[in-house]
Amino acid sequence: MKKKLSLGLATALAFMGPSIARASNVLEFPDNGSEQMARGGAWAARASDPLATYFNPAGLAGQRTALTLQANISFQHTCFSRIKAANDMTDDYVAPGGSYPRVCNDIAPFPNPQLAGAYRINDRVGIGFAILAPSAVGSGKWPTWVGTPDEGKNAQAAPQRYLLIEGHAFQMNPTIGIGAEVIDNLRLGMAFTWGIFSAKLNNAATVNNIDGGQPRDNDLAATAIASDYFVPSLTFGGIYTINDQFDIAGTFKWTDSIKARGNLYTQAEYFTQRVHDGDTSRIKDTDTSYSDCNQGAAAEGKCGEDLARLKLSQPMEAKLAFRYHKPRATALQAHQRDPIHTDVFDAEVDFTWANNSAIDSMEIRFPGDASGSGIIPVNGTPGRLPPIADITRDYKDVFGVRVGGDYNVIPGRFALRGGMFFESNGQNIQYQNIDFVGSARFGLATGATLRLDMGRGEKKDSLEFMLGFMHVFYQKQQNDDPNGNGIHAISGTPCNPTENPTPAGNYCGTGRQKYQTNWPINLGSITSALNVINVGAAYRF
Repeated sequence: MKKKLSLGLATALAFMGPSIARASNVLEFPDNGSEQMARGGAWAARASDPLATYFNPAGLAGQRTALTLQANISFQHTCFSRIKAANDMTDDYVAPGGSYPRVCNDIAPFPNPQLAGAYRINDRVGIGFAILAPSAVGSGKWPTWVGTPDEGKNAQAAPQRYLLIEGHAFQMNPTIGIGAEVIDNLRLGMAFTWGIFSAKLNNAATVNNIDGGQPRDNDLAATAIASDYFVPSLTFGGIYTINDQFDIAGTFKWTDSIKARGNLYTQAEYFTQRVHDGDTSRIKDTDTSYSDCNQGAAAEGKCGEDLARLKLSQPMEAKLAFRYHKPRATALQAHQRDPIHTDVFDAEVDFTWANNSAIDSMEIRFPGDASGSGIIPVNGTPGRLPPIADITRDYKDVFGVRVGGDYNVIPGRFALRGGMFFESNGQNIQYQNIDFVGSARFGLATGATLRLDMGRGEKKDSLEFMLGFMHVFYQKQQNDDPNGNGIHAISGTPCNPTENPTPAGNYCGTGRQKYQTNWPINLGSITSALNVINVGAAYRF
């Protein structure tokens, strides 16, 4: 049950980011924005459109006043081939150590818009605003059943249900920033982001922590809704122009932890055959947002608004970028950052780091008693919501390299671009999950900008249309040993009969956290691929 909240929120985080995550973070690809994505994310030293507010605010100094509206449209395909743990005696027609049917998420377009503006105060100072979400897919749907529902018992609960069935997340990152050329050729910038996060997720949990139960009798469905309306973040950036051809840049970003609060809704008997056949009369609901848990006087005072609490650390991130650009002989350069007008071409390489090892676990808490037992009942079952349902993540720091550039086919009018990136594996395979695909990634990207000048003279306005495409390859994740360890499903009772509970505390006799099955539910292999299209427009004044 708590797992529902935990994994659900985790997923949301992944989708819309646990955060406000950015480059090299295990939850995202590089990057939002047409130029940014189509250059493989190699953009920190170029930083030449209003989205610099978010990615490198130093780039606001010298930009023309501009407004841009863009959107990523992402298609992510992830599949899970689950292996049943050797000690899993669940009566679900698959023998311990055997393989379940392969399941995949629905491939649906996920739109992710970006709005940003920059205002040129003078030749040396610019300010900007941006509203965008992390560069990730914020929605996912997996099957509830495998087989044909009309075939009765031949349709079984989907093997990934304990990890995720469906998730939807909303994240908005309003950002303000300022950049200034403090001395000739040195630009510095700072930005503040007010992150707003909300998620709704659905998965399954077991009612009783027992061996040999049948899923249709021992599973329940759970839906979590949680929000954090203030996740602050600070970004610092700098760009140093060594000469007319070389720039060096750096950025650093700090983000506060997500501290979400919310409610949990469970449905016991959801997976019974009668419910599967359309008879919902046996479903027993629990809703923690009501003081009586939606159960009547017997549970009065045990529930209430926002009892569920989630905490997830956010990684620090840094970039170091080097850019070479060949200037046009007749183009004005001083204090100006307009590469499609001033350059023949440019090429950039960015080195990235994300402190993902800070995400060692996702902390999930409900009220409990002094003995470590849950006190919130789950209607229709003997179970309780676990007071501690932390989910181990144990991520690794991620290092990446991005290479990309632009070629101005028609100076000041039409530019082509391309790029690629590689990021190291951030996933401890023992804790692999279908919500975050944290394995090593390699991406290829391309795109273009068409600029139409409006009016006459050196300061004429411009209208731009942008298009970009990226394909991301993910390394296959494999945790194939049926005797191996991994993520354990949340259960409504503390310890499996094969494990002697301790007199008090949060662990069973074997040292396993209470309210978890004694077998893992993430064994097997996970594959994923991602396609992203970006379309956008900008007006420069």
